[in-house]
Amino acid sequence: MKRVPFFVILQTLGAAIFAGGAGMRVYAQIVQAQTESRLLAARPASPEMLTSAHTVSPADGAPTHISIPSLGLWNDIDAVDMQPQVQGETLNLDWAVADAGWYIQSGWPGWSGNVVIAGHSPSRNPATWTHSIFRQLAYLAPGDLIEVTAGSRVYTYAVSRVFAIAGTEGDSPAAIAWLDRSLSERLTLVTCWPPHTAAYRVIVVAEPLRSLKIKE
Repeated sequence: MKRVPFFVILQTLGAAIFAGGAGMRVYAQIVQAQTESRLLAARPASPEMLTSAHTVSPADGAPTHISIPSLGLWNDIDAVDMQPQVQGETLNLDWAVADAGWYIQSGWPGWSGNVVIAGHSPSRNPATWTHSIFRQLAYLAPGDLIEVTAGSRVYTYAVSRVFAIAGTEGDSPAAIAWLDRSLSERLTLVTCWPPHTAAYRVIVVAEPLRSLKIKE
């Protein structure tokens, strides 16, 4: 049997690795394009009322923790408010954003309003990003479960809608309407997507299923 020169083996191996890497990049681009189309097509014309058949007890504290137990993802929650931004001679108020930030002007679970939590994509802390729920928002589906700890209770929500709006529309009245506190009892999650960009805002809307008091 003729012996294959070692440099030929290296060239063949290198070509296979390169082709495999290029194939993975192409696959990732295809998946991202399909996800983008799905998210944009799923966008409702306007916020709708959710009519959950479940009644949950009012929280006795602000949200402090959020998780997707089935995926092992979680974030501790910071309370965030609006902060001044100077643009030329104009002073604007914009929402601060944390790795997981609960908008203090939105509701508490169980108080018949909209609980709004937004997060960075990716997280500012790489260690947080490895377990952050916001890395998965674009890939959630109706029925997926999310848990929020607020005060002495844990609230379970079922995903109702997952969609995206263009980043250029992020400050539009139609986009801001999804953050309105007066919407029906719900959880609204927001993040930029794809990670490292602000091309889109992914919005997840979930309705409450139940709440359980934390054992002391």
